[in-house]
Amino acid sequence: MENRYTRKRILYVDDDLQSRLLVKHVIGRVYDLFLCSTVEETLQLLKTETFDLILLDIRLEGEITGIELLAMIRKMPPHAETPALAVTAFAFDDDKKYILSSGFTDYITKPINLHDFKEKIRTYLENQSVDSY
Repeated sequence: MENRYTRKRILYVDDDLQSRLLVKHVIGRVYDLFLCSTVEETLQLLKTETFDLILLDIRLEGEITGIELLAMIRKMPPHAETPALAVTAFAFDDDKKYILSSGFTDYITKPINLHDFKEKIRTYLENQSVDSY
């Protein structure tokens, strides 16, 4: 049985340094936060680590989008069911539908509203805690 006092582990993938620093400042003291800036770095980390929640920027530098990265992550057995939240500036209804139909559990819009961001993370991690006991 998992120790209920173990800090939850979150992976945040974003190629923008300022976004990573903001997220680190907002939730880094509460959760075990792992930050990645590239697809390669993310896939390497996921070979050896597991997480309670994954946050992915949709528009990553390079040829692979956050949606494509999530598809790759979902093929890795320990991560197939991990809740994943898209972090995106795409906020139109069609964008949201596409994001959710692509395997994301939910989404967070940019610019990030800090209160909503923390509440959404807390909601997914608390739901997970309830299910595991």
